[in-house]
Amino acid sequence: MLYKRIFLGLMIALVACTTVDARDYRSVIEKYEPPQTDLYNIARYNRVHRKGNIWLNITNWGFFGNESIGSASAMEDPEYPGTWAPQCEYPGNSNTQYLFMGAIWLGALVQEGGFEFPRVSLGSEGWTGPGNNNYEFEPGEVGGLPREDHGILERSTIPNSYNRLGDFVYSPDAIAEQDYVAVYTDTLVDRMWTGTDIVDGPHFPLGIRMKQTSYSWSYNYAQEFILIDYEFENIASNFLKNLYVGLYVDADVGWEGEGTWHEDDICGFQQWYHYERKGADGTLIPDSLLINTAYIADNDGRPQTVNSGADFTCPSVTGVRVVRAPNPRLKTSFNWWISNGAANLDFGPSWQDDGSEGDWTATYGTANGDARKYFVLSNGEFDYDQVYVDDPDTLDDLAQIVIDPLTGEQIRHDWRIENLTYAPDLANGYDTRYLLSWGPLGIYDHTDPAGNRVYRLNPGEKFHMTIAYVAGANFHTPQNPQGDVSGNNPVDPTKFNFANLQYNAAWAARVYDNEMIDSNGDGWYGEDTGTDGLYALDIGDSVVYFGVYKGLYPGPDSDGTERNNKLDPGEDDWDGPEFVYDPRYGDLDIGWMRGNGMLDPGDGIPDFKGPPPPPIPELEYQPSEKYVTLRWKNNAEDPDYTDPFSGAQDFEGYRIYVSNTGLEYDYQLLAEFDKVDFAYYSMSDSLATYPDIKTNMPPDSLFTNGETYYRQPVGSNTGLLSILETDSTYVFNILDAHPLFPRYYSVTAFDYGDPKSGTEPLETARNANRVYVAPSGNPESKVQVVPNPYRAYLDYTQPYLQTGAGGGISWENHDDGTPEFFPQTDRRLEFINLPAECLIRIYTVAGDLVQIIPHSHQPITNTVGDRNLGWVSDYSESWDLNSRNGQQVVSGIYLFSVEDLTPGNKGNIEVGKFVIIR
Repeated sequence: MLYKRIFLGLMIALVACTTVDARDYRSVIEKYEPPQTDLYNIARYNRVHRKGNIWLNITNWGFFGNESIGSASAMEDPEYPGTWAPQCEYPGNSNTQYLFMGAIWLGALVQEGGFEFPRVSLGSEGWTGPGNNNYEFEPGEVGGLPREDHGILERSTIPNSYNRLGDFVYSPDAIAEQDYVAVYTDTLVDRMWTGTDIVDGPHFPLGIRMKQTSYSWSYNYAQEFILIDYEFENIASNFLKNLYVGLYVDADVGWEGEGTWHEDDICGFQQWYHYERKGADGTLIPDSLLINTAYIADNDGRPQTVNSGADFTCPSVTGVRVVRAPNPRLKTSFNWWISNGAANLDFGPSWQDDGSEGDWTATYGTANGDARKYFVLSNGEFDYDQVYVDDPDTLDDLAQIVIDPLTGEQIRHDWRIENLTYAPDLANGYDTRYLLSWGPLGIYDHTDPAGNRVYRLNPGEKFHMTIAYVAGANFHTPQNPQGDVSGNNPVDPTKFNFANLQYNAAWAARVYDNEMIDSNGDGWYGEDTGTDGLYALDIGDSVVYFGVYKGLYPGPDSDGTERNNKLDPGEDDWDGPEFVYDPRYGDLDIGWMRGNGMLDPGDGIPDFKGPPPPPIPELEYQPSEKYVTLRWKNNAEDPDYTDPFSGAQDFEGYRIYVSNTGLEYDYQLLAEFDKVDFAYYSMSDSLATYPDIKTNMPPDSLFTNGETYYRQPVGSNTGLLSILETDSTYVFNILDAHPLFPRYYSVTAFDYGDPKSGTEPLETARNANRVYVAPSGNPESKVQVVPNPYRAYLDYTQPYLQTGAGGGISWENHDDGTPEFFPQTDRRLEFINLPAECLIRIYTVAGDLVQIIPHSHQPITNTVGDRNLGWVSDYSESWDLNSRNGQQVVSGIYLFSVEDLTPGNKGNIEVGKFVIIR
């Protein structure tokens, strides 16, 4: 799509060439002395988040998203070779995209030769094409360390987890089920990589280093968003003057089968989430929450060739919720525009008195060149929604009122009124993009002679920004679809359904900063303390906020104001510092939350976590000759453990799974066991009360909110007695386990959810305690060789036990598309019924030693275990038919001996023979 967007004529190109020749860029770069990256083998990488319902491609060179499918420069998904990496696919596997590219913009004022001018570094701007304004952030060189500076580091909180590339990704440093960490800078000046700006010439580096960490989860409350945290650092030797940061999003929306899906998008901003919260007595109370989310969606959810009905291909909406602004005391700017080769259609909202140089905003929406980009970053505008472009009366009502920070004077900015000939076409959907921006960043330095306040970000100083890329289903609903919006027919904004987008945006903020959780141990949990201002975990605990003793915690307020998700008298007026220190993020501004007229239920410290499932069951296994026994402890039921969000011990049951691949999505349920308990549910089958074991409650109940709730079992109510082994352990036998075919087995624990917050039941990760095991014989039986004879001309790679998306398993390693597949040498002959510790020797009939194979039931090493299968068997060991000199053995009869090395039997030897036929 970038290629079709090149709209500049020969005259602009000549001006750009003249500019390049007239300006001494080398002196500017030398003056500001940002660290130079003189590299040619740049380590550009991309990865795709697939944990939740959003599949998002991220890169380590300044943007997320991808070029259009079919583009020569589009990226593949490294975990699925030959497959185009989805830009932002929602829901996953739908082939519907909600993004072209999202990227960081950074702009500051620089000086040279007595002149001051703005320069902007950007990850992408989506319009003028590769080799011009794009890709001015780059990582380090291929092969360098640490990994995140020269590639993308993947981490996961799931124990025992691997990705599809074969990398072990579990890390105690992980935050989410899938973390991607990347570092890049704007210091590369090689035009082969950064291109040349069509107006300003070669890239001018500001000297900014960015660490980008993105997080995704599979939990139901977090499946609809991905959090991206940015750390910005001035690594230049000079300060940066009046630095602004922005997030640019070009969210082309449509199904992959459409050729021009980007030409009918609409843009806007949702500031408030209006909802009904549940009171202490069950009554639903109207309430609202500030969510500040910019969005883009298709104008009607239908293909461009379909003008009516509910034949939707892209009915959802995506947007950006800023959960942590670079400086929370700064106002957010929101600019959107339409880029088009025709000046009449290249449009963006602007104030009549915006002061743009040459009044360019009266003609164009697209900001070409650094000066115009910096203007948009810093103009302070907050644009109206796109659907109002052709509504002058509404635009008059939406005039922006700005408070002068020096005088306190209110200044009214009226919007320009677009030519009504083109306004309807612009209002009902086009190729739209938006920019959220903040600044100036840094500390106040002085006021210049012109009365402008000057801020500086000094060398070594850092700041953070965290955004959530959020999706919302059913933005267009079959019950209330748009009418015909083709041509200049208007879009009806009253038909938009923001409920799911708003709900998910609210959850993104909760995951970023958990409500009423003390994250750093300073005693402060958040503002929802109730009217007495006292909060702690347990009655009688000392209440100490920021080192100041406040009294003993008497328990929840009798008036119901504590943790009611509502700002009550006194809650916004608390004593505390302006800044608190966190070892991960440095000094954090929390003072802005005091007296802002809103309930801030978090403590201001980033958490990046949400309600957890129960503790992971401690799992062991014991193979026998024909089956596998799984045994686990009841630690998930620990009465001292409570969910930190709900405060309840919410364990409900266990599930047993099997998988051929060990990939999280490729497990099959074998059995489920849960407690015998009951609860009331709403008409929509949502949990309304906490479960109990009472059997004499009425089948339905009328709550104080006037709704009837229905009594029913929580889950299957199978009970746990059938698997109970002792007071503290459970046992389950896999009776159909196939000998010598190892598979992954897992036991998960799940809870019943939270009726108060609406959180659905949560389950531990299947990979968290997985074991890889198969029956491998009986050490009391005679040692045997399988297969015997081994017929090399047979295909032992045929899939067996075909199950699920991951396919089947096979006797020998099948072609899985990885370099580990060697069809001529990847053979498998298995010795079974072995002692737990022994030494296998293989001979020709002439007595020549062919191979020595050690066997141990201990963890796999360089010499023990089947490295192709990744399996350490208790009573069997494989041989790949390679001799000691690494050559495949020939046909013939072979002899073997097994020397027992187990205590008490050490030195015992058993012999046998087998045949190989080629």
